[in-house]
Amino acid sequence: MIKFTLIIWVCSFLGNPGACLAPIEYPKLFSSWYECSRIAHKESIKIYTKLGYKYVNQNKIATRYTCQPYDTI
Repeated sequence: MIKFTLIIWVCSFLGNPGACLAPIEYPKLFSSWYECSRIAHKESIKIYTKLGYKYVNQNKIATRYTCQPYDTI
């Protein structure tokens, strides 16, 4: 059975190319791509909230994510 693991990067797009912090890998496995990507967006909002409006704007912060397949056999 295939599950998905969520990996999120917090990146600044001030320079070219943008610079990202080390990836955050979530310990929970998701049953579907849908569940994983939904949580990715919710977690991104939490990250933006934690960093704050001013910091996100000044540093052009954005998140990127992937839901990596994980074969659980």
